Amino acid sequence: MNWADPELTRTLADLIDEYVGYSATMNFAGKRAMWDKDDPQVLLMPEENKEPLIGWGAIGPYWKDWSSVMEYIRSHAANHAARFLTPEMAVCIYDMRWVAKLHRSPKPVSADVRVTSLWRKRPEGWRLFHLMESPIDGEALMRMAYEAEYRRVFPASR
Repeated sequence: MNWADPELTRTLADLIDEYVGYSATMNFAGKRAMWDKDDPQVLLMPEENKEPLIGWGAIGPYWKDWSSVMEYIRSHAANHAARFLTPEMAVCIYDMRWVAKLHRSPKPVSADVRVTSLWRKRPEGWRLFHLMESPIDGEALMRMAYEAEYRRVFPASR
């Protein structure tokens, strides 16, 4: 993708892997440390929320409630692409699959989302200040499943 800066993409992909890894252990102090501590209006838009969570007064309770609802959550990010908006600001887009086991459900639940993250360069490194998840619609998921099955059955055909 010509849109992306390869070096910045690698840097932010590593940070995103670290960030989503904190979900597995429900280490929200680790997640929060990756956000811009000087921005009181940070924005987190989880795909399951109707409204964005703006500021730590909204994000903190959202993260705190996870362990009361979930036994575990695992996430994997892929297909990162990042570019500079300014020398001190960047955007990174990526795909993410999450799998969670809710306390009240016998089986795990899962979803694929697209994520847009905005990062600010700080003395301590790149820090998030905006993260927005968007679910992939059912029709697109079905096309992706058909394509994956086609590749499995006909690997030589591309």
